[in-house]
Amino acid sequence: MHDSAGPSPTEVVISWIPHDARFRDRAVRHALGDTGGRLLFAYVDNLVNQDNDDGRPLDDYDLRTMAAVREDLNRRSLAAVDWRRVRDKLVSGVH
Repeated sequence: MHDSAGPSPTEVVISWIPHDARFRDRAVRHALGDTGGRLLFAYVDNLVNQDNDDGRPLDDYDLRTMAAVREDLNRRSLAAVDWRRVRDKLVSGVH
């Protein structure tokens, strides 16, 4: 079965967004604004599934990145992500 193959949705997001300078700063702002992770989820969902960065359309390079993220998610939902873990990873570098 493919359900257990590959990284979990949380691992996909944690290995990507904190390390991608194009989106990290906005992700951190959303993470700092909401300890539960709802704003961060909405931001990442818009990036990955709506192809926009806080209302700005993504360029071709960014679109290829989102296609790779969707491929890594292997049809699993971003709703399955532990957004508190992602938030903790993002804000741990903020002083």
